[in-house]
Amino acid sequence: MNEPNQTPLGQLVLQRGLLDEAQLEVALAEHLSSGKQLGEVIVDHGWMTREELAELLGQQEESADGIDLLRRTQVEAAEAGREPAAEDAVANAGVGHLLFVWSSAGYELLSRAGAPPRVGDEVGVSGGPRVVTKVGPSPLPGDPRLCAFLDALG
Repeated sequence: MNEPNQTPLGQLVLQRGLLDEAQLEVALAEHLSSGKQLGEVIVDHGWMTREELAELLGQQEESADGIDLLRRTQVEAAEAGREPAAEDAVANAGVGHLLFVWSSAGYELLSRAGAPPRVGDEVGVSGGPRVVTKVGPSPLPGDPRLCAFLDALG
């Protein structure tokens, strides 16, 4: 589990170009379904060595500048029942966002780079285009990213 001021490991591997979004999605899905640590899943797939992971985890705490401010801004926006402001999206562009995709089988969390889409935007995901019904804080504990909640097109 991340300390309050740590940048999530998944975010770090994307920022540093160590994994691409597709690899991270696979690793996060396996992490969530198996209960294994995300770093362990990444090493098991051969995408990083244990030494590279240890070095990255050592740097993890150092990369947390601004995360607390960003988290407070996102939570305040969600609690106020408003869509995050443009400045929130600009601040969030450096950390990426999540897509919460509903399906008949449950849901899927996808990680994406950049600012999240706005309510009403269409987003292409596997299974076809979806519409953003809400933008709010990530459902993952300690995750500073915003999450766009998607549903089937009306």
